[in-house]
Amino acid sequence: MAQFPGHHKASRSRYTTSPSGPRYDVFLSFRGEDTRKNFTDHLHTNLLNARFRTFRDDDELPRGEAIKPELEKAIRDSRSSVIVFSKDYASSKWCLDELVIILERRRTFNHFVLPVFYHVDPSHLRKQTGNVEEAFIEHQKTQSSEKLNGWRAALKQVADLAGMSLQDGHESEFIRKIVGEIHEKLGGVPLSDVQKELEEMLSYVDHVLNDAEGKQLQRVVKPWLRKLKVAVYDAEDLLQEIKTEALRLKIEHEDEYGSSTSKVQELISPPSHAFDPALIYPRVEKVLERLDNITKKTKDVLASIVTAGHRVSQTLPSTSWAGKSVCGRDEEKDRLVKLLLSDDETGNEIGVILIVGMGGIGKTTLAQFLYNDVRVQQHFDIRAWVCVPKEFDDLKISQLIYESLTSEACQITNLDTLLSKLEKTLRGQRFFFVLDDIWNKIDNLLEFLMLHLESAAHGSKILITTRDENVVARGMCNLEAHHLMPMSEEDSWSLFKKHAFKNAGVGTHTHLEKIGRLIVRKCNGLPLAIKSLGGLLCSKLLVEEWESILSSDMWELSPDESDILPSLWLSYLDLPLHLKRCFAYCSLYPKNFEFQNSELIYLWTAEDLLQHEKNKMAEEIGQGYINDLISRSFFQLSLSSEKHFIMHDLINDLASFVSGEFCFRWEGSDSPKNLSTTRHFSQPNCHVVDGLEMFEALQQAKCLRTFLFLAPYSWRVLRLYEALPKFQCLRMLKLSNYDIEELPDSINNLKHLKHLDLSETRIEKLPDTICTLYNLQVLLLVCCEVLTELPANLGRLINLSHLDITKTEIKKMPPQMGKLKDLQMLPEFVLDEHTAGDNLAELKKLEKLRGRLCISGLVHSSGLEAYILRDKKFLKELFLDWGREWGEEEEESSEEGINTVEEREVLEKLQPHLNLERLTIERYGGKMFPDWSEYYSSSALVSLKLDYCENCISLPPLGQLPSLRELSIDGLRRVVSIGSEFYYGDGKTTTCVNKPFRSLRSLKFYGMSGWKEWSYVGGDNNEGGVFPNLEKLHVSLCPNLTGRLASDSLPSLESLKVVDCPEFECFLGDGFASKLKSLDISDSEKVNAKSMQNLNKGLRTLTSLERLILDFDCDEKLDWFAEELFPSTLTYLLIRRLNCETIDGAKWFGHLNSLQSLRIWNCPALRCLPESGLPTSLSYLYIIGCPLLEKRCQRETGEDWPKIAHIKSIRINWFPI
Repeated sequence: MAQFPGHHKASRSRYTTSPSGPRYDVFLSFRGEDTRKNFTDHLHTNLLNARFRTFRDDDELPRGEAIKPELEKAIRDSRSSVIVFSKDYASSKWCLDELVIILERRRTFNHFVLPVFYHVDPSHLRKQTGNVEEAFIEHQKTQSSEKLNGWRAALKQVADLAGMSLQDGHESEFIRKIVGEIHEKLGGVPLSDVQKELEEMLSYVDHVLNDAEGKQLQRVVKPWLRKLKVAVYDAEDLLQEIKTEALRLKIEHEDEYGSSTSKVQELISPPSHAFDPALIYPRVEKVLERLDNITKKTKDVLASIVTAGHRVSQTLPSTSWAGKSVCGRDEEKDRLVKLLLSDDETGNEIGVILIVGMGGIGKTTLAQFLYNDVRVQQHFDIRAWVCVPKEFDDLKISQLIYESLTSEACQITNLDTLLSKLEKTLRGQRFFFVLDDIWNKIDNLLEFLMLHLESAAHGSKILITTRDENVVARGMCNLEAHHLMPMSEEDSWSLFKKHAFKNAGVGTHTHLEKIGRLIVRKCNGLPLAIKSLGGLLCSKLLVEEWESILSSDMWELSPDESDILPSLWLSYLDLPLHLKRCFAYCSLYPKNFEFQNSELIYLWTAEDLLQHEKNKMAEEIGQGYINDLISRSFFQLSLSSEKHFIMHDLINDLASFVSGEFCFRWEGSDSPKNLSTTRHFSQPNCHVVDGLEMFEALQQAKCLRTFLFLAPYSWRVLRLYEALPKFQCLRMLKLSNYDIEELPDSINNLKHLKHLDLSETRIEKLPDTICTLYNLQVLLLVCCEVLTELPANLGRLINLSHLDITKTEIKKMPPQMGKLKDLQMLPEFVLDEHTAGDNLAELKKLEKLRGRLCISGLVHSSGLEAYILRDKKFLKELFLDWGREWGEEEEESSEEGINTVEEREVLEKLQPHLNLERLTIERYGGKMFPDWSEYYSSSALVSLKLDYCENCISLPPLGQLPSLRELSIDGLRRVVSIGSEFYYGDGKTTTCVNKPFRSLRSLKFYGMSGWKEWSYVGGDNNEGGVFPNLEKLHVSLCPNLTGRLASDSLPSLESLKVVDCPEFECFLGDGFASKLKSLDISDSEKVNAKSMQNLNKGLRTLTSLERLILDFDCDEKLDWFAEELFPSTLTYLLIRRLNCETIDGAKWFGHLNSLQSLRIWNCPALRCLPESGLPTSLSYLYIIGCPLLEKRCQRETGEDWPKIAHIKSIRINWFPI
């Protein structure tokens, strides 16, 4: 069916019915006086626009006693008849005669008849009452009984046919349905064929578009590229409209008449821009013809241009490789580190250092490595990294500093309040701030900072990166302006090799070295350019591919033609078209913006930018794209998180250039002149945007596809409701953090919408009309803290793949969730008392769920008939929450016994798939855990938490989980003993096949108030004990636990924490494992002479101990420690409740040359610090609840100040001094 490019004029006939056969498609029968000038005229026009040849009985046909031959012939020459029954239809004998002939034609031939009841009750025709009865009273005066009986029979027959009725409502929508019904019955050109032709044309145009992208720097190409992009966008929008209509018809066809869904649907007003089948065919013809013409002319222009280029790679290796070191900057780094660590260069002033250099030379990269240098981290108490926007004020910079220090969005808008918080945070602290990428003069800003941060400690530094040394006056830069020069040729070649050959060196590719060095030379020592080209060539090993890069005419671009680096242009041109589009879309992100890979993949998916790959999810495909862009240095890992990425400023400029006017990022500096061609819009900063002005400007963007709100919070924006429904092509709408409380019902106008993010808004309820957005794939409602319910018809959104209601107040799930067959992300599933059973059955149908799932409210579930989770092989994390209040006790009764049995049966049916990795069971009410057959021996579970299961009296055989690495048991208050059942189950011990806990690394027990006995079954007969690989053991709030810690069962232990277990013996004479690195004994056994002797003996064996917390709660007067009791390896020591008046410093601390942090808490008798002072290695000293030490340790004036003056960070009762 599809037409080849260049032949769309001939294809017009494809959208009209065949001229062979009947002359007409539709015979339109109606009573002219009733409907000719309104409804019937509109219906006739729509049928013609839909390419149905329609006969209408016009006024010029003469009337007589009998129906004219012309009408009879028209009925015989028609494939169907549409009969419009109006109020006075039966009063016309000509209409009744037509009806008899039409029904006879239906009986003898394949003639389709569609009765349309226009404000008429079909029962009046069937029973011949009302106006019909009155009409026949008149007809009896002039007509024979035979004629009357024929008419009556015809009316009864047609009333029983399947027809369409309009009692009230929208006539335009009613007419569209009539045309759709005719289209379905008569055929014509299916919309699927039209869709296919559009898709094939767009696929053909892609090749021309890609060619034009590569030559767009030629002045003659740019305007044609723009026209072609506009035409492609319009064609894609039309294609999406056709797909949406096909989807709507499918969904609404599946709804049964009279169902609750259908009744609700009738109450929802149709969108104001509903699909019009009568107009779709001429629109398609127009779009195809326009695309064809522009494509031809663009090809002619491109053919006239001769360029020296290179072959474009259509496939890229997928890799997440990214550089981890600074190449060729060792000298600069060492010099700057030394400068940062010096304290005497500036006197008492805050030191200011500049790194100056051109774009792409590595200023930010060098600053990042300085910021993360271990020596720098240890030297400064507090650090902040601020990416400075081009437009800023004192408030904005203060907010950015606060956000970097606290890792939280700053919503403080009062400058005095904010400065007070900053001064409090920085008082007495040695800070290091990086102000990255300064463009404008900041003398006033620096003076402002110096004034308000003077309470900070001596030695604080501010590092500034900039392209212009003059942004800071000479007197303000009191340390050094370091000019970063281009890299040497050898350093450049080393960096290039690292990216082009992936750290493997030239190796067998020595034939490429000569060409590679010539390419590197053209990069002029700019690291960004070198990395970009290295990433480009890493997938090319042919000499001619490297030579094509070397000889490209892009190297000859003058600044007048483009200010984009030639190397970046070459890297961009080498991308396949789908990656070019994905990269251009990223221009919506402002400079220095940190974006998550998951969010970016969401956006690409909503815009149909991901190419379909068999057996791959969108997340996998999108991650491959991100890896490709990382390998080309288009993306870089963020400084703050491995899950976030940024783009270099020059890369961001490149994205903005290639996206052109189609992507607009409103940062408030300039109001847009014309947004008529804008398809993608972002608002990065709420501080600089006038909401009214913004939405007035957006009225021009009639075909807007993306509205992306990127600010951390917003003020209320007016006219949102008025503006949103007009963006009927919108596919991606991100309003997270927006100050809104509701969505308008007219949201259903956004029928193309695929992604809706309302996270962290005050939205209270979603309108029912949202359930007609059949294209919606992602609905994010995270932290909508006043949202209590979801729409009842959410199950109609059959394309939904991600629904996140985490941290909302939703009380139950809507019905028929099982219809969401493509749902992959559903972190929360909430059950209530009335719908729990039905909804759990719906949950079973969601077979594609992956990632994390939390089922809450399981206390309402009972009598599950099937295993609902065992087939969900993609789930990785499961949280089962019964929803009781902690501490809620049930009375002992037969009813309680029944409930606990029922809950055990429920948990049995909630057995997960063997692939599950993390499981939490919370507030389960059964006394015993179910016997999940085969699960314990074959599960891939690595983490398990059992929390607040208060009725449980015994633990399951968790030792048999072969992959379990983390186990946490909290609040199981009725468990009295732990023995063989915990390790093996069924009372078996060493005869069991599986060695217990062979993978366990972390074990935690909390709040086990009834626990008394812990047996280490099999410890003597199993090499390495029952916990051979356990590294971390925490036991807290177990007041009745007795016995002793079996250290021989813990050969790999590295961290031991025992808190509030007074009857449990921890200070063991035989010591702990020599691998122990952290030991915390607090609020546990009372210290006495015997335990002190055991502790003295045990600590001497800990040759790897780095962290020690001891609680010296003792009423006896003891000689606390033998000489050099503490291991010399300690770096952290916390001492609590020591009842001595003095400390023997030489004995306690003299040998602790590695100690960095010392904390002394709640020692009210301690009168002074040791006379010998504290270790010179100390960097942190915290003294809490020691009133006699407070005055003695005050800065400069305290008697003990000389003993601690060398320590860089000192806090007394949490406040810095």
